[in-house]
Amino acid sequence: MDLPMTSVASNQNNATTSYHHGNLREALLNAAVDSIREQGAENLSLRALARVVGVSQTAPYRHFDDKNGLLVELARQTFDELSVVTSACIEPSLSCADNLLRAGEAYLRYAIANPEKYRLIFGSSITNREQYPQLRTSAHSAFNVLLQLMAEGAQRGEFLPTEPMILANNCWSSIHGFALLTIDGVFARKEQPLGFDDMLRTHLQLTLRAISTQPQTIPFSD
Repeated sequence: MDLPMTSVASNQNNATTSYHHGNLREALLNAAVDSIREQGAENLSLRALARVVGVSQTAPYRHFDDKNGLLVELARQTFDELSVVTSACIEPSLSCADNLLRAGEAYLRYAIANPEKYRLIFGSSITNREQYPQLRTSAHSAFNVLLQLMAEGAQRGEFLPTEPMILANNCWSSIHGFALLTIDGVFARKEQPLGFDDMLRTHLQLTLRAISTQPQTIPFSD
């Protein structure tokens, strides 16, 4: 939640209260999302974020070593959020195909609703990613939702009998491409034969069809 933008004194009081309650870290991360939206991650500044939330320019360094550290934490949280929204869609009683459609739609809707954070986790703004094991762990956990689904689907005979990583990479690249084309407004600039929701679900069905052992006919909407 963004902190209220009133006077500097008011911001400082609110931020000081937030800090003593342990919320300055989250306030800085939320302000960072706004900053990335307005001017890009490359122009992010911890000192500018401090001014936005109304604390001293040294206060952010109690939580983050530098700008890269803040971006790493924001990316880690984003991967964790993706893990939560996709894994929540997995129902053991459903087929792997159905679960792929459900999780894929949740992934896409999260990405489209959070474009700044989504671009961050796959972009080049973060440097030396290999030096942040918690970021790697969160990234792997998010991807493992898809990877485990591929492994189970192949084992059940629903998906092609090949390495789960190959199936996962195929699905991920298709879904990721759709997300970025949507975020960048490419689809919106072209006349489309389907409404957006139908186009999204049709794309997921085509993605599923490519890895299915018994591809289903896709009922295209008018």
